[in-house]
Amino acid sequence: MICIKLCVAKQFECQSCGAYLEFDPKTQALKCDFCGSVKVIEVEHKAVIEHDFFSAPTNLGWDAQVTTIQCDSCGATTSMGKKISGDCSFCGSAYVKEISPHPDIIRPETLVPFRVDKNGALDRYHTWIGKGFFRPSNLKKLKKLEMLKGVYVPFWTYDSSTYSTWTAQSGYYYYETETYSTYENGRRVTKTRQVRKTRWVPSSGARGDFYNDELIVASRGLDYHLVFKIYPFHLNQLVPYKSEFLSGWLAEEYALDVRQGWEIAKDNIMAAERSKCASEVPGDTYRFLRVNTSFSGITYKHILLPIWVASYHYKNKTYHFLVNGQTGEVQGYAPISWLKVGAVAGIIAGIVAGFLYFFVL
Repeated sequence: MICIKLCVAKQFECQSCGAYLEFDPKTQALKCDFCGSVKVIEVEHKAVIEHDFFSAPTNLGWDAQVTTIQCDSCGATTSMGKKISGDCSFCGSAYVKEISPHPDIIRPETLVPFRVDKNGALDRYHTWIGKGFFRPSNLKKLKKLEMLKGVYVPFWTYDSSTYSTWTAQSGYYYYETETYSTYENGRRVTKTRQVRKTRWVPSSGARGDFYNDELIVASRGLDYHLVFKIYPFHLNQLVPYKSEFLSGWLAEEYALDVRQGWEIAKDNIMAAERSKCASEVPGDTYRFLRVNTSFSGITYKHILLPIWVASYHYKNKTYHFLVNGQTGEVQGYAPISWLKVGAVAGIIAGIVAGFLYFFVL
């Protein structure tokens, strides 16, 4: 079973009425929903720490007592600083159970706070659901959501220097005149034509690059394709991790550890290096490109990024979508009106048939 852990943050008591304060994306402060009191979050501005990939981590465990639950359906694991009840934040399943927090989890040291609040996420959902010509017309009237939860999702970022050497065969086009025979009006005629050919020569080269903040999602509760579609996150807005930012919100523990994340990041970097090396091969074309990439100075960060996880129900089927909690970008799945698809296909077929009738036949 995939294990996804969600954590709930430490709670802070309102000094005015005794209720619990929650982080408010609009004010970027702790706010009491009962009396409206606001408590400023003191943020220490300091350089973001990059950890040596080959050194043992020292920032282990959450900085407060948390309650951790695990979903038996999708495996998601979430933690909070209070008793958790309700359904899984990722798949909506009611089959969740409380488990012991992982004591050796690498604690995130930075995060991007939510800037889009619940009402903002709803507004973006209503705008998004109404877009798309091939969506059912009555979908625009759909107001109710099955689930809408703000979750701080775990990510790894990796920095690395690279040195790549490459070899290939460079192809240079040239043209030769060839003669050929054909028949015109029953007579054999000799003609000439230009034929493109390729001259192949060996080539090689080398290049050095630096990759900064290669971003890898460490969640197993989210659809990776949707997560990639709500990029980018602006990592220049990272702030030091403080429990206050998570107050009232869910935080997922990473399911993909730092070494597993690096394997994905390394593959991404190697693909990028191959593309860069290919652009350096001289000539008109190339073949047999081989790239050898070495890595040095590898560092990582464990960060939390804000995502609204949501779903809606349409004709006995559940559709999921995500909202970037920093930028408001929305991506998700929606049903298709096959009636509209058929109508458009019919119109196109009619146009093609008319064109063939008047201009070809």
